[in-house]
Amino acid sequence: MINKKYTVAIDFSKSQDDVFNHLLELSKWWPEEFLGDQINLNKEFVFRTGDGHYSKNKVIEFVPNKKVVWLVTESIRTADNFDWSGTKMMFELAPKTDGTSLTFSYDGPVLEAEQDRLAQICDFCIKDKLYNFIESFTATIEVEKSPQEVFNCIKDVSKWWGGNDLEGSVAEFTIHHPNAHFSKQKLIELIPNQKIGWLITEATLHWLQKDKHEWANTKVIFEIKAKENKTEIHFTHEGLVPRLECYSRCAHDGWAVVIRDNLFKFITEGKTMLNN
Repeated sequence: MINKKYTVAIDFSKSQDDVFNHLLELSKWWPEEFLGDQINLNKEFVFRTGDGHYSKNKVIEFVPNKKVVWLVTESIRTADNFDWSGTKMMFELAPKTDGTSLTFSYDGPVLEAEQDRLAQICDFCIKDKLYNFIESFTATIEVEKSPQEVFNCIKDVSKWWGGNDLEGSVAEFTIHHPNAHFSKQKLIELIPNQKIGWLITEATLHWLQKDKHEWANTKVIFEIKAKENKTEIHFTHEGLVPRLECYSRCAHDGWAVVIRDNLFKFITEGKTMLNN
């Protein structure tokens, strides 16, 4: 066992305030189950993976939009009784001309044989999970329909996405626009009237120059929430981030039309893509 400080830095296109607020939503991006309340100074919370991996943590520094540090006060990995109590997890934010720079540090014990694994886990948490959570394309619309009506419309995918080029059912479907787009979606989450999500298991965007399969293993997620006499639909294409070649066209020419035009009109007016 040795003490190790591992640091990883990453840049975001979003504002410091936006990055900080997303950072605090641990339940949405940290790869373990989060148990606790809103993050703030002296707050305690728990991370857990099944019965084999547990840690209790306490926020010891909290500077809005600038810094968050928590201390691991209890921990256990039952497979080998590894205990990383005393570790500090530190997040520091700084402004950039075109966004925000974030530096994360793990400062605590690690098994000598697991130093490379520590780096891989930290990189995965920050460069993958947090980055995708903050930078993935999102779109929000409001409609004067009930959550149930909205949910049922979203499930009827061919009416608002794919049209006659869609084959399959809500559980698994493909969209094939010849010489332009092929993707295969598998249902991975379904909470009636609240949430629905698909994993894109295969994809080919023929017009890309570098990697035609950038959509593969990304997710499309719809969160539905009643808001006074309306319903809010929050869409996320998780993994569709600015560093991808396809981002600009897919985000601004693709999803902007599909969500804000096609889906909106189907829900509110009953207009569909079929037979267009």
